[in-house]
Amino acid sequence: MSEPPAASLDAPLDPPGPLRALLEIYDEGFTCDTWGGVETALWHLAEGLREHGVEAEFYRSTEGADLGALAERVVRERVDAVFPLVESPLFAGGAAGTSRADGAATGEDRPEVRELRRRVVRIWHDVSRLSPGLATPPPCPVHTPGAAGPSGGVCTAAGVFPDGPAREVFLRDLPWTRCFGSRTYIPWAVDHLPPADLRDPFGPVLLQLGKTSVGQARVCLERLTGAGLPVRVVFATWSKEGRAARELVAPYAASGAVEVLDSYDIRTEWKRVYAGARLFVLPSVFHETFNFAAAEALQLGLPVATLGDCGALADFASLRAETVAELMDAVVARGGSVRPARRPWTGWREVAHRYATLIAAPRRAPALGV
Repeated sequence: MSEPPAASLDAPLDPPGPLRALLEIYDEGFTCDTWGGVETALWHLAEGLREHGVEAEFYRSTEGADLGALAERVVRERVDAVFPLVESPLFAGGAAGTSRADGAATGEDRPEVRELRRRVVRIWHDVSRLSPGLATPPPCPVHTPGAAGPSGGVCTAAGVFPDGPAREVFLRDLPWTRCFGSRTYIPWAVDHLPPADLRDPFGPVLLQLGKTSVGQARVCLERLTGAGLPVRVVFATWSKEGRAARELVAPYAASGAVEVLDSYDIRTEWKRVYAGARLFVLPSVFHETFNFAAAEALQLGLPVATLGDCGALADFASLRAETVAELMDAVVARGGSVRPARRPWTGWREVAHRYATLIAAPRRAPALGV
């Protein structure tokens, strides 16, 4: 995976002075047992921003539901950037300054709401706003190289206001990101875990379920246990597929056929998850913009096996196949001998510096009234 060149970490922010950022988190906060990639990223991003002089604070989803109240806070506290979650109505975008068809004013007409939207930074850590099934967004008939231009169709991202006023952050350059004029590419990092070699080529297969159907999850379990391989199972806890997989795995766990890690805190229990495994298997039918579990596996010396059409996740893989059955065949035949791919190289300090620079940029052309 190639990354764009980074700005110098020692480059001063211009103009100087305290910057302020608000980052939305789920209502459960950082104390829940479903801590995952989003929580990992926001926690370390905020910590890194503070090291770069940005006053970073969190607000919960319920607080962000009232855009008027959030907008008043942004103006009152002179906030430079607001980072909503993908599920937030603020992330959906909107044409500031519009009115209803009957002529009545909307909340968007309020100056402070317009200022709030101007300060939004959307981090596209999944594609749910563009692809309800979380599959790879289709090529845009307007912005795909070689397309006929505006007369050739409607922009794939038209429904999420790709022309602003929000600033857009993508984790890497992909065709579907080019619909957005104000875009920046900033990767995630995984150096919250120390680089190590915890792999045992004779250890269990570490299998994550929850990003494929129950039927495909059953194929994984039957093929691996049928081959006599030890299996350690973790779940994508946020998805309905993950909840269904828990029920599917329960009889296997009760019989001792698999080891189940139903929940864990990756901040303190990463050895419990990864140590001693032969490789990490993640069959995903989603378009992954990044995958923390796979990147963490590489950081800790484990090879990754996954399906072919799953976005950035495939870039972490040493084994890939088009179907779950073919992937399991490869894991059974070669899982103890494959070597891990290259570790992700970008660190959180560099990521935070890029975000701090992005947050500071609008001060060079501030809007009136704030």
